[in-house]
Amino acid sequence: MRRRHPDLEPTAWRNAGDRPRVLIEHHDSSIGVAVGNLLVAEGYEVSTCGGPNDRRHHQCPLASGGDCDRADDADVVFFGLNIADEDDRAVLRSWREQHEEIPVIVELPVSRIPLYQAELEGCLAIPQPMTRETLLDAVERALAQAR
Repeated sequence: MRRRHPDLEPTAWRNAGDRPRVLIEHHDSSIGVAVGNLLVAEGYEVSTCGGPNDRRHHQCPLASGGDCDRADDADVVFFGLNIADEDDRAVLRSWREQHEEIPVIVELPVSRIPLYQAELEGCLAIPQPMTRETLLDAVERALAQAR
């Protein structure tokens, strides 16, 4: 069995309680942590995962037809993976197919939004560069959509 790199292993939910939970899938761990810290400061609970971006250390179960062990507890998914990468699109597709009740926010360059309309169907797309306001607005809209 391959050992997963600790920087890419999904983190445990930080707190118990009834705070809304956002699973952050981001290929850049420093950005994923920064997004998580911002959301925690705003009252959300987060778990972060690097997705399948480092094939030497990380085998994302969603990229190979499996399921994510954080899925059942997530209220929203923030997807900051590379939508141009086939494995990352497979993860997004799996989220949408296996967990259609969980809203997905996709962060991507504005120029790529028209190129990936089919993949983005049912998702909330937020263009890069993302701001604190656009992130918080997207999370609130996603939570409202889930209710």
